[in-house]
Amino acid sequence: MKKVIYYALALCFSMSQAQISTESAYEVIYEADRDGNKLSGDLQELIALVQSGNPVRVGWEMELQNPTDESTYVLEHWSDAGFMSIHQGHLFAQIPSIYGQGSSAVQPEFDQDPSIFLVNNKPHGWVAVVGTTGVLRQKMLRDERTVSYMKEAGMTDEQIEEQLLKMETSHFKTKWAVAVK
Repeated sequence: MKKVIYYALALCFSMSQAQISTESAYEVIYEADRDGNKLSGDLQELIALVQSGNPVRVGWEMELQNPTDESTYVLEHWSDAGFMSIHQGHLFAQIPSIYGQGSSAVQPEFDQDPSIFLVNNKPHGWVAVVGTTGVLRQKMLRDERTVSYMKEAGMTDEQIEEQLLKMETSHFKTKWAVAVK
C-alpha cells in the first residue's frame, strides 16, 4: 500500500513538473528582418498573445566585424520584454536597464577568445526599445573606455559625438518568443 501511495505521489509530482515546464516554455511566434519585413510567424498572433497577458522575450541579432581581420560574427541577444506598446500594427518592447556590455569581436585587444565584458561599473547603463519594425533605439551612459578607444582610433570629439548619436538607432533582425499559457 505504501508503495502505491509513493508511486501515486511521484506520478502527481512529475505530472505537475511537466505542466510547469510546458506552461513556461517559450515559443518563437514572429521573426522580422532588420527592415521589419516578416521572416516567419504571424504578427497579429504575437500582438493577440501580448494582449492576453503572455510573457514575451525578444531577441535581436547583430552582425559585427572584427577590425583586425575583417571577419564577421553574429552576436545574438535575448531579454525579457518589459513595458510593451502596440502602435500602428507593430509591437515595441522596452528592454529593462542593464550594465552596458561589449564584445571581443569589436574590441579584440581586450580578449582574444570570444567574450562579453562589462564596459563600466555603473549600473543601469543601457536601456532600449526594440520593435517588430527591426528598429532598436537605445540610450546608454557614456563609457570613458569606449571614448578613449575612439580617440586612439583618431576620431575627433565631434566625430565621437556623431558616432555615439548614430549608435542610438540601429536596425536588427528580431525574434519574438512568447510563453503561451
